[in-house]
Amino acid sequence: MRRVVAVLIAALALGLVAPPPAVRAQETELARLRTESRAAPRDHAVQRALGIALLRAGRYREAEAQLTRAARLTPGSLDALFDVARVAFAREDHGAAERACRALTRAQADAVLTRVCNARADLVWNRSARAFEQLEAALATEPTSYEALYALAEAHRRRAAVSDAEAAYQRAIQARPQSAEPHLGLGRLYAAAGRRDDAVRAMRRALELDASDPEIQYELGRLLSSSDEGRTLLARAVAGRPDWPEAQVAAADAMLAAGQVDAAEAAYRAAISAHADNAPAHSGLGRVLVQRGDLAGAEQEIRRALALVANDPGSALALGDVLARTERYEEAFEQYRHAADLDPRNPAGLVRAAELAMRQNRDVLASGFLDRVLQQHPNNAPALALYGDVMRARRDTTRARDYYQRALAGSGELDRARVEQALRELR
Repeated sequence: MRRVVAVLIAALALGLVAPPPAVRAQETELARLRTESRAAPRDHAVQRALGIALLRAGRYREAEAQLTRAARLTPGSLDALFDVARVAFAREDHGAAERACRALTRAQADAVLTRVCNARADLVWNRSARAFEQLEAALATEPTSYEALYALAEAHRRRAAVSDAEAAYQRAIQARPQSAEPHLGLGRLYAAAGRRDDAVRAMRRALELDASDPEIQYELGRLLSSSDEGRTLLARAVAGRPDWPEAQVAAADAMLAAGQVDAAEAAYRAAISAHADNAPAHSGLGRVLVQRGDLAGAEQEIRRALALVANDPGSALALGDVLARTERYEEAFEQYRHAADLDPRNPAGLVRAAELAMRQNRDVLASGFLDRVLQQHPNNAPALALYGDVMRARRDTTRARDYYQRALAGSGELDRARVEQALRELR
């Protein structure tokens, strides 16, 4: 894992992004906490601090063992037993969560924290109805319980109940103003609801409260991935939790999107070295190799990604690009359709299919793809511009002009100069 972090930091340097100031900070902090733990083996607070640090670093087995040792120092403590359960929640391991919660049940079955533990175990298994029953009972006993309010907010977020989740997170913030957790939850809630600006504000507040939390760095980094700040946050997330495939790929994706091809390739290869079954890393490396012109290598990596995750829309789209570049046009069309079926909200596959059809002077085929795009995305600028090309090929200048003008007022990335030139050329 250290190699992954080192490669990512080197990749940041390739991309001319300032690397995190303390790459070895996590290892240094863990070393300090281990030393203190050995020096005070009977001090619960010291032992807990090491366990929580291991949990934050994603070292789940070590964290569970350490927090279990800490719990033994305070027999019957629900707080200490709940700490052990936190590891299972983070791993989303339902069986481990139930086992941890049974320890709280044996200690005090009707306690608020026991009910919260059982509710969160139910959420790991997506049994939200049972979770709400437990949380209702917990809050009836203790209406200002932070853990119950936070769990309630998370339950509503998983149901995409934005207003209810938002209200519960705000109550959790009132119960524990210095906790970053509810702000992180709010950020995730807003991001899923398409409220990007609200998400960024919530994540920034979370980062103010806990600047070294890898999950906050990751979530805010993804929202800001087109900026140097975002790419640096993603690298910090990997440094803070080295064995985290999603963060590794997100950091590499951000580099590739910024045109930092060398940096992205190094990061994808490091991620694959750490986890050979990391499908998004194989897909990302394939996209890098397409840009380098190594189409055979690209196809191999993308097909490897699809062998690992057969229904990944990004990999399906990337394979379509390779097939188009290697003049296997009918296969490319089929792959673009497949990508669109896998992710109907993303018009990219059908737009690329239409572009390919127009390059082959197949305007009827292109219009079929574009009709499907515009049924779901009526203001999609690239599709509208391509429809303008279709109409111009049919010498229908009136409709071509209309489509070009709608494209200029539409949404999505658009070569405006090309469309404006096409408009001028119409007679």
